[in-house]
Formats: sequence, structure tokens, C-alpha cells
Amino acid sequence: MARDKVARVCWNTNYWQKPSGMDGKVSNKNSGAYESKTGYGHEEWLLDTNKLVDGFHYAYIQAIGQHKSKYIGDTYNISIYSINSKTKERWWLGEIKNVAVVDDKESKQIFKEYANRGWLKEMYAQLEDVGADVNEFKSISPKGFCCIKYMAEDLNILDEPRRFDKNDPAIKSDYYNLKNKVENPKLENQEFHFNPGHCMGKEKTTSSYKGKNSDIDLLHNQIQTDLYKLLVSKYGHNGVGTEQETGLGTKIDIVVKEQNGHIFYEIKTANTIKQCIRDALAQLLEYAHYPNKSRANKLIVVSPNKVTKESILYLQYLRQNFNIPIYYQVFDSNLKTLSNEY
Repeated sequence: MARDKVARVCWNTNYWQKPSGMDGKVSNKNSGAYESKTGYGHEEWLLDTNKLVDGFHYAYIQAIGQHKSKYIGDTYNISIYSINSKTKERWWLGEIKNVAVVDDKESKQIFKEYANRGWLKEMYAQLEDVGADVNEFKSISPKGFCCIKYMAEDLNILDEPRRFDKNDPAIKSDYYNLKNKVENPKLENQEFHFNPGHCMGKEKTTSSYKGKNSDIDLLHNQIQTDLYKLLVSKYGHNGVGTEQETGLGTKIDIVVKEQNGHIFYEIKTANTIKQCIRDALAQLLEYAHYPNKSRANKLIVVSPNKVTKESILYLQYLRQNFNIPIYYQVFDSNLKTLSNEY
């Protein structure tokens, strides 16, 4: 019978499916942390279940890999969490059941299989994309390439990582080691609460799991700041808030509070209005209704792109046939104006 364990994994903002760069990782090169020297952590691909060999996903987890010899042949149910070293926030990911520890021979076989299938080259490219040390990764011995395997059906991961308190007694260690699991930590309440206000000049949200692309942040945040000021002039300071937490590990760009409910705004900066609507629609529906609630009376996509006849027809169709209160508004960054709703 598999024993219940808990382990810390490296920070990652791509849901542990590919490397995400240094943001949130230990940056002090004198700390001795592996990621501070290499630009990547051991568990960057921990949940990349697109790569399966005979039904198993193979991965490396430092809590086991650094002492693999004493775990070989064992099977565990491993709950995993991560710490954003920049914000010091702790995030609970969920559990992987029936995790089997593999020996050196099997690791070498899997390394060869990854090479034959072109997966190693893909991993090299992913490391290059985030400026990590590819040569360091290439120097890893095939027998140390992976240390665990599990079946995708045994993943019991949260839809979004959720924060828990650093003093929670369920997690008593900050180190990358394998600990006996006592209980799950107490996770933050999954409720949306409106909080008015805006933090000027932000480059990234600090208390949502997934960061934003820094190249897009500047334009996005400028629009957010200008739009906030514009909406405050209409609804007042107590009626508008930015970066509103959904309670699900995500944030809404802007929320307006009216007497009869809330308006959710999602800002997009893609090159076309079609892509902006496509990208924002799923997010807004999730923010407003996941899993089975109604948190907003109106959903509005905002971007700098001019409206088109086709987009107007599309939004009208969604409202009339699916009763989705979705609208689009153009924000003019030069004039600091917001168009009518389409």
C-alpha cells in the first residue's frame, strides 16, 4: 500500500509542464540553490503528461532524487506544494497517487526513449526559451535523468494552485525533502470579494499563481491604470477595483460594483479584436461562473483594437442565443477614452 508523503517542488508558472524562467525562483547565486545557478528547477516538467512511455509519465523530483537509493522500489502518494521565493507565498498543487521510484537502469532506458522520440530536443529548446543553462541540463547522467513514474490517471491536481499560510502546521519544512504527510494545509477561501482601489505602476500581480508576460505587462497595465481612472470618474473610488481575486487563484483585471451586481472587465492587447475576444471570453466566463455561481451581471472585453462588423454580429449572437452578457469596448490610449459597448 502506498504511503502518504508531502514534498516541495520548484516554482513554476507554466503549471509544471515546461520551464518558466527565473521569476519566483531563488535568485541569489550564493544561496547554493540549484535553480539559482542553472535558471531552472528539477521539477519543471513534473506534470507534463503529454510525454508518456507505456502509459507512464517519468519525471524528476528533488525530494526523492537526492536520496534515490533509499527509495528505489517504493511507491508513494505524494502531495506537492511550491514556494514563490520572490513573494514568499506558499501554494498547494494537489496530489500524485501511486508514484513509483525507478532505478538507474530504467532511468537510462527512459533517457534513450526521450532522445529517440525527440523529446530531449524539445526540452532543450524550452530551456533556451527562458534563458536557462542548457549545457548543465545536457550534462545530467542518463541514470539520473528521472527518478519517479506515475500514470496520468493518478494525478489529483487542483485546477489552480491555492495559497496557504506559511505557519500552517501541516507543512513544517521549507526544504526539498520527502516528509510524512499529516494532513492538508488550510487553503484560502474560494470566494470572490470586491475590494475597491488600484495599485499604481504594477508590473506583475503578486498574489495570483500565474504571472503575466512582462513584454505585454507595460501596455496592459497602462490601459488598466487609465481605464481605472476613467471608471472612477463615473462610479467613484468605492465602486472600482483592479486585480480582484476570484478566490480560485486567478484575478480579474477590473471590477465595477453597481447596486444590482458587478461588471467584470478583461483587458487584452492582442493584434486583432477577434483574438482579444477569443482570449478573454473563456476567462470572463470562468471568473463569473466557475464552478456554478453567478458573480457578474455584465462581462466586458477591452482592447485598443477598433471594432469590426463581424465582431459586433458575433457578440450580439452570443447575447441573443446563449444569454451571455458579453460586450466589447475600445480603449483609446492617446485620448484616454472608452467607446460605447458593442
